[in-house]
Amino acid sequence: MSNPNINIQLIDYINENFNGDTKINALNFVHHLISHGMTVSLGEATDGDGMNDCRFFYNGKKVCDMYFGSSTHNPGYPEPYTIWTTSDTDFSKPIENVPFNDRMKEIAWANVHACDPSCKNTETWCKGSKVFEIFGRVFKNLCVPIYFTCDPDAETIECAKKLIEMRKFQIDNT
Repeated sequence: MSNPNINIQLIDYINENFNGDTKINALNFVHHLISHGMTVSLGEATDGDGMNDCRFFYNGKKVCDMYFGSSTHNPGYPEPYTIWTTSDTDFSKPIENVPFNDRMKEIAWANVHACDPSCKNTETWCKGSKVFEIFGRVFKNLCVPIYFTCDPDAETIECAKKLIEMRKFQIDNT
């Protein structure tokens, strides 16, 4: 079960720092994950120690990271929040038990994250480029399979929630 104090801290952080649709969409995503048994750990997505990043786990396995941007990062870093999936998830095809339509596939494909050649040579979170099959399409040179940047809209959040449900299903069935 998720730590209620951390959940409250994260929800308070979103409520205090975001407005309008950005706040609604971020809260929608976080509440969805918590309601599906995900636990939240703060300060882990970027090996930090603050409220600006968190990692979600299910049964002890990572399901996704969420980063709330700050001015301490290089210009162009996605702000104010980003969601990225884990490379442990098999997105090669939809999972029968998780409804996923063609529009969601298009959103997922539009949000694959090509690895910046410079990041492979640094001590950052990028561990080098990989090849992923995502719903029947092969993508090369990716850091992580799917990376939703710069305030995902409501439709994108629905896609992200389904992707995380796929990861949960895979964990439950391995």
